[in-house]
Amino acid sequence: MRELMVYCDGGFGNRFNALVSGLVLARELQLTPNVIWPVNNWCGAAFDELFDSPLQAHNRELASFMVERERYHYLIVEDRLGLATAWVSPLHLSHWDDVHAYANASVQDLFFYTALIPPFMAAEVIAQQVRELRFRAAIVEQANGFLAQQGLGQQLGDYLGVQIRKTDFGANGADDDNLFALLQQCPHKRFFVCSDDKAVEQRFSTLPNVVVFPKRAHVEKRVEGQWTTVTADHSGRLYPCNVTRSGASVQDAVVDLLVLSRSQIVKTSNSTFLNTALLLQAAAS
Repeated sequence: MRELMVYCDGGFGNRFNALVSGLVLARELQLTPNVIWPVNNWCGAAFDELFDSPLQAHNRELASFMVERERYHYLIVEDRLGLATAWVSPLHLSHWDDVHAYANASVQDLFFYTALIPPFMAAEVIAQQVRELRFRAAIVEQANGFLAQQGLGQQLGDYLGVQIRKTDFGANGADDDNLFALLQQCPHKRFFVCSDDKAVEQRFSTLPNVVVFPKRAHVEKRVEGQWTTVTADHSGRLYPCNVTRSGASVQDAVVDLLVLSRSQIVKTSNSTFLNTALLLQAAAS
């Protein structure tokens, strides 16, 4: 039976989108899913450190596929290493008929990667797949314990959730100065604030109407320079994204994600992390 290589890379939000849509794709095309989850600077947490799942995920860096690149038919959003002689982006396909036609144009195993949910996948199908995934019990317990300690979460949306993405977003990061002023003006409302920037969380935690989950670790810089300094990742790909996320920082970020998903979410950016919180919320409703 043909395999579908579900390549999950980038930060957690990107990986979650790839994982969910890859499993949906495998079911639709009747292919055997093979989940690839590299532990690298983008995400230092292994798959089984985050999920309770019967899936066996493999820790393989993208560069390791170069020696076998001719084995695959590629449905990917980018190809910075030159794996494929030809490829199609799943984000450019609008209908399942197009997907079937592309997949059936080859007898090779299919290599799939996307950072976003493709448009041909219906929201209800995605929601069902999200519900089938389970985060590790210890992570869920941390989120539940934090909410109970803060007296929040007795009903969906009894607090507002604000994600402030800063490090790798550069000039496109959330306007934390404006958000700080806005939260100050709403003393009778309660807010949960999470950020990839330690200083931002420390600042917002001084507000009496704000709670912040205490993290063991935050995002760090991979090399000296700015957060957006062009940097090579573990596969040698160059991105203006100078970040290293340890396993502890990713696990704590998933606690943030679960707490954020139970809030009345304030849309502060187009980060895949924030959109994953919205996805979890929609699946739970």
